[in-house]
Amino acid sequence: MIPVTSLPAIECDSTPLHLAHLRDRARVPWWWLLWLAVLVGVHAAAGWEGTDTAGLAIGLTSWVGWTIWRRLRSVRWAEPLLREQPWLPLAATLHGRRIVAGETVLALRGMPRQVRNVIARTGQVWLVGPDSRGRALVRVEGSGRPWPARVRRRAGRASLPRQVDHQWRERRVFRVAAGFAVLFAAALAALVVGTVIEPPPSEDLGEAFFVYGIVVVPLVMVVVRARALRSHLRGEANWYPLPGAVDDADFAEDDELCVRGWTVLPEIGPVEVEIPACPLDLYTDIWFHRRIWVLGPPRLGEVVIGMPEFPLAVEALFSPKSLP
Repeated sequence: MIPVTSLPAIECDSTPLHLAHLRDRARVPWWWLLWLAVLVGVHAAAGWEGTDTAGLAIGLTSWVGWTIWRRLRSVRWAEPLLREQPWLPLAATLHGRRIVAGETVLALRGMPRQVRNVIARTGQVWLVGPDSRGRALVRVEGSGRPWPARVRRRAGRASLPRQVDHQWRERRVFRVAAGFAVLFAAALAALVVGTVIEPPPSEDLGEAFFVYGIVVVPLVMVVVRARALRSHLRGEANWYPLPGAVDDADFAEDDELCVRGWTVLPEIGPVEVEIPACPLDLYTDIWFHRRIWVLGPPRLGEVVIGMPEFPLAVEALFSPKSLP
């Protein structure tokens, strides 16, 4: 997607929808904070004998409040900037978490490493700003999302481009699950060693089994989850372009919707396409280019579609097109 430089940035392709979703994420979920009053009430009923419950409540609430404020702060200054200026294309180089766009050094905030890799591969960004306080917005090729950035003085060492990883989210979840599995396995080993060294008395066997259950049950759940995630990790394959389109969808309320469309498979003909959780960037790419990229040979059934040069891939279903 290439934004139009003659229009304000907020009027270009999917930028206003991305901004609306960022605004929704920054809204304060006041209903969620009701649990704080419940915990304080329970703590007061217990006679204020300890500070662990109140400390946990205050700590979690402070963390959630800071997260919401950080997101809200970015949206508040981003919207006026997008209304005043257009997206300007600039040659850019990636330097870790910073970029050099033209003569400006910008520190990117919140952009994942895989998305930053797009800058290293393409050598280009679209920029709005910076304003008088050194704040700017950056978008990369393949996405309409505006990412906040700050002007800095030094850039650091340049980063080399890497291969596009379309499964980086799945790999991250798998690593987290594997880490928890190792943690619970170590706890189980410690319990076994402790039991062998000092067996519990017969009257405490129920408590010992309970402690084992606390460790074994989460361990089994995490291992099953990790195995399922590993089975979904796909090997390398080629991308195949197919003509296709998607139906109208309202992304105003959600940035991932169940989207339907159509495409044409070789030697089969027109088929229906169902994307259970279609990201906004993928929907926009199919809408504008009238093309669907398939990972691996096109076929009926479950397939993987995405964007070859952008770290985004989701599962879709190709089914025979029903007659009218």
